[in-house]
Amino acid sequence: MGPILNGIIVLLIGMLVVFSGMTIIICSVSICGKIMNKAENATQKVKTTVEPKVAQPVKVESDEVPEHIKAAIIAAISAYYFNTKSECDFIVRKIRRF
Repeated sequence: MGPILNGIIVLLIGMLVVFSGMTIIICSVSICGKIMNKAENATQKVKTTVEPKVAQPVKVESDEVPEHIKAAIIAAISAYYFNTKSECDFIVRKIRRF
């Protein structure tokens, strides 16, 4: 065999090995993806059977936000910055409803 024929054979074998390997990897990833989707859908079906409680909206007669909601918002912001030990000193001056 000549060197050119030997090179062509090595080229064809190399391409066959590479594309076979890529095909095996693609098929295995696709199969794993399908298995994961089935498992995820099964857990979502279990989760959807439990109906969440719907909170009743707070009826406000004016555009002003009630004091207890303002206090809850300020407390949540303060608690967040207390846990992060931030040196952020700010004052909530106005809360508007969108």
